Amino acid sequence: LRSYIARKYKIAGSVSGVLVQTAFTVGKELKLDPQLLLAVIAIESRYNPFAESHVGAQGLMQVMTKVHQDKFARFGDVADAAINPIANIRVGAQILSDCIKRRGSIEGGLACYVGSTGPDDGGYGAKVLAERRRIALASGIPLS
Repeated sequence: LRSYIARKYKIAGSVSGVLVQTAFTVGKELKLDPQLLLAVIAIESRYNPFAESHVGAQGLMQVMTKVHQDKFARFGDVADAAINPIANIRVGAQILSDCIKRRGSIEGGLACYVGSTGPDDGGYGAKVLAERRRIALASGIPLS
C-alpha cells in the first residue's frame, strides 16, 4: 500500500509509510476504515500537505481551519497544525467521523464532509469510494 501511494501520488515511500500508519492508527481509534481516510486524502489533496483550496481549506484532508480552530487547538498554532500531516489527518478524521454519525452512512458522511447540505454532493462521494476500492485492491485488505 505504501508503495502504491508513493508511486501514484509521487511522494517519498518513507512519507507514504508514515501517512498510511497514521491513517491506520487514527482509523482504529475512531472506528473508521483507514482506507477511507486514505481515499479522502487522495481526492482532497493528492497527498500534498501544503494544498489549499480557494475557500481556505488546508492540508491533506482539506480542513476548513477557520471553522475547526477548536479541533486544531490541541496541536498548537492552528496555521502550523493545519499543514502538519498527522494533525491534519487527526482533525479531518474526527470531522469525517462526526459527519458519518450525523448522517448515518458513509455516503451521507462524505456529502457532509464536502459541505453538501443535501444528498447531492456533486459526485464527491463516488470519487472517494472509487479510490477506496483501488486502495483496497492495492493493499490486499478487503473492504469492511
